[in-house]
Amino acid sequence: MYIYYILALVVILWILGGQWKGRIRDLGVPIVMGLALIFLLKGDWLYRIIVGMLTCATANTIRIGYGNFMPGEKNSFLGNLLKDRNGWWIRALWGFIVSLVVCLPLMLTHYLMINKCLAYVGGNTLMNYLVSRLRLPCLLADIFISLGIGSLLFLI
Repeated sequence: MYIYYILALVVILWILGGQWKGRIRDLGVPIVMGLALIFLLKGDWLYRIIVGMLTCATANTIRIGYGNFMPGEKNSFLGNLLKDRNGWWIRALWGFIVSLVVCLPLMLTHYLMINKCLAYVGGNTLMNYLVSRLRLPCLLADIFISLGIGSLLFLI
Protein backbone atom coordinates (compact mmCIF):
# COMPACT_ATOMS: atom_id res chain seq x y z
CA MET A 1 0.00 0.00 0.00
CA TYR A 2 2.86 2.38 0.83
CA ILE A 3 4.33 1.88 -2.62
CA TYR A 4 1.44 3.85 -4.14
CA TYR A 5 2.16 6.82 -1.86
CA ILE A 6 5.84 6.66 -2.71
CA LEU A 7 5.02 6.46 -6.42
CA ALA A 8 2.69 9.47 -6.08
CA LEU A 9 5.53 11.39 -4.40
CA VAL A 10 7.89 10.46 -7.27
CA VAL A 11 5.32 11.73 -9.79
CA ILE A 12 4.79 15.00 -7.88
CA LEU A 13 8.53 15.64 -7.55
CA TRP A 14 9.04 14.82 -11.23
CA ILE A 15 6.32 17.23 -12.33
CA LEU A 16 7.46 20.03 -10.02
CA GLY A 17 11.05 19.63 -11.20
CA GLY A 18 10.01 19.63 -14.84
CA GLN A 19 7.59 22.53 -14.66
CA TRP A 20 9.70 24.81 -12.45
CA LYS A 21 13.07 23.87 -13.95
CA GLY A 22 14.45 23.37 -10.47
CA ARG A 23 16.51 20.63 -8.93
CA ILE A 24 13.43 19.13 -7.30
CA ARG A 25 13.42 16.27 -9.81
CA ASP A 26 17.18 15.79 -9.96
CA LEU A 27 17.64 15.55 -6.21
CA GLY A 28 14.24 14.55 -4.88
CA VAL A 29 13.45 11.51 -7.03
CA PRO A 30 16.76 9.66 -6.42
CA ILE A 31 16.53 10.34 -2.68
CA VAL A 32 12.93 9.12 -2.47
CA MET A 33 13.76 6.00 -4.51
CA GLY A 34 16.78 5.20 -2.32
CA LEU A 35 14.92 5.76 0.94
CA ALA A 36 11.94 3.75 -0.26
CA LEU A 37 14.16 0.79 -1.09
CA ILE A 38 15.76 0.89 2.36
CA PHE A 39 12.34 0.28 3.88
CA LEU A 40 10.88 -2.00 1.21
CA LEU A 41 13.75 -4.46 0.85
CA LYS A 42 14.11 -7.45 3.13
CA GLY A 43 17.22 -8.53 5.01
CA ASP A 44 19.92 -6.94 7.12
CA TRP A 45 19.49 -3.19 7.70
CA LEU A 46 23.07 -2.33 6.82
CA TYR A 47 22.78 -4.21 3.54
CA ARG A 48 19.49 -2.46 2.75
CA ILE A 49 21.00 0.94 3.53
CA ILE A 50 23.93 0.26 1.21
CA VAL A 51 21.63 -0.88 -1.61
CA GLY A 52 19.37 2.15 -1.07
CA MET A 53 22.32 4.53 -1.18
CA LEU A 54 23.71 2.87 -4.31
CA THR A 55 20.30 3.16 -5.98
CA CYS A 56 20.08 6.81 -4.96
CA ALA A 57 23.51 7.41 -6.49
CA THR A 58 22.74 5.57 -9.73
CA ALA A 59 19.35 7.27 -10.06
CA ASN A 60 21.22 10.53 -10.49
CA THR A 61 21.75 9.48 -14.11
CA ILE A 62 18.42 11.21 -14.75
CA ARG A 63 20.52 14.37 -14.88
CA ILE A 64 22.07 13.50 -18.26
CA GLY A 65 18.97 15.04 -19.86
CA TYR A 66 16.86 14.06 -22.82
CA GLY A 67 16.13 17.31 -24.65
CA ASN A 68 16.03 17.66 -28.43
CA PHE A 69 19.06 19.03 -30.24
CA MET A 70 18.70 22.68 -31.21
CA PRO A 71 21.68 24.32 -32.94
CA GLY A 72 22.98 27.38 -31.12
CA GLU A 73 21.25 26.55 -27.83
CA LYS A 74 22.34 24.88 -24.61
CA ASN A 75 21.46 21.24 -25.23
CA SER A 76 21.36 18.21 -23.00
CA PHE A 77 24.35 15.87 -22.93
CA LEU A 78 22.52 13.35 -25.10
CA GLY A 79 21.26 16.11 -27.40
CA ASN A 80 24.81 17.21 -28.13
CA LEU A 81 25.94 13.63 -28.52
CA LEU A 82 23.24 12.39 -30.94
CA LYS A 83 22.19 15.63 -32.68
CA ASP A 84 18.63 14.24 -32.94
CA ARG A 85 16.27 17.15 -33.67
CA ASN A 86 13.13 15.06 -33.18
CA GLY A 87 14.13 13.81 -29.74
CA TRP A 88 12.74 10.28 -30.14
CA TRP A 89 16.06 8.50 -30.05
CA ILE A 90 17.49 10.77 -27.38
CA ARG A 91 14.50 10.05 -25.18
CA ALA A 92 14.66 6.28 -25.84
CA LEU A 93 18.40 6.18 -25.14
CA TRP A 94 17.88 8.20 -21.97
CA GLY A 95 15.20 5.74 -20.82
CA PHE A 96 17.48 2.81 -21.59
CA ILE A 97 20.53 4.23 -19.79
CA VAL A 98 18.68 5.48 -16.73
CA SER A 99 16.57 2.37 -16.17
CA LEU A 100 19.54 0.03 -16.71
CA VAL A 101 21.78 1.94 -14.32
CA VAL A 102 19.04 2.34 -11.69
CA CYS A 103 18.26 -1.37 -11.54
CA LEU A 104 21.93 -2.49 -11.51
CA PRO A 105 22.48 -2.27 -7.72
CA LEU A 106 19.32 -4.30 -7.14
CA MET A 107 20.26 -6.86 -9.75
CA LEU A 108 23.85 -7.23 -8.55
CA THR A 109 22.66 -7.77 -4.97
CA HIS A 110 20.05 -10.31 -6.12
CA TYR A 111 17.04 -8.24 -5.05
CA LEU A 112 15.98 -8.04 -8.69
CA MET A 113 16.19 -10.90 -11.17
CA ILE A 114 17.56 -10.27 -14.66
CA ASN A 115 14.22 -10.91 -16.39
CA LYS A 116 12.53 -8.20 -14.30
CA CYS A 117 15.42 -5.84 -14.94
CA LEU A 118 15.13 -6.43 -18.69
CA ALA A 119 11.38 -5.82 -18.54
CA TYR A 120 11.96 -2.59 -16.58
CA VAL A 121 14.61 -1.40 -19.04
CA GLY A 122 12.56 -2.36 -22.11
CA GLY A 123 9.39 -0.77 -20.74
CA ASN A 124 11.11 2.50 -19.87
CA THR A 125 12.91 2.65 -23.21
CA LEU A 126 9.66 2.12 -25.09
CA MET A 127 7.73 4.56 -22.93
CA ASN A 128 10.32 7.30 -23.40
CA TYR A 129 10.34 6.73 -27.14
CA LEU A 130 6.54 6.84 -27.35
CA VAL A 131 5.97 9.99 -25.26
CA SER A 132 8.30 11.84 -27.61
CA ARG A 133 7.16 10.16 -30.82
CA LEU A 134 3.49 10.78 -30.03
CA ARG A 135 4.33 14.34 -28.97
CA LEU A 136 2.43 14.09 -25.70
CA PRO A 137 1.93 17.32 -23.75
CA CYS A 138 4.73 17.98 -21.28
CA LEU A 139 2.62 17.32 -18.18
CA LEU A 140 1.34 14.00 -19.50
CA ALA A 141 4.83 12.98 -20.60
CA ASP A 142 6.19 13.82 -17.14
CA ILE A 143 3.52 11.65 -15.51
CA PHE A 144 4.26 8.66 -17.73
CA ILE A 145 8.03 8.94 -17.40
CA SER A 146 7.92 9.29 -13.62
CA LEU A 147 5.57 6.31 -13.35
CA GLY A 148 8.01 4.32 -15.46
CA ILE A 149 10.98 5.23 -13.28
CA GLY A 150 9.05 4.61 -10.07
CA SER A 151 7.68 1.28 -11.29
CA LEU A 152 10.94 -0.29 -10.11
CA LEU A 153 9.44 -0.36 -6.62
CA PHE A 154 6.82 -2.86 -7.77
CA LEU A 155 9.43 -5.27 -9.10
CA ILE A 156 11.31 -5.95 -5.87
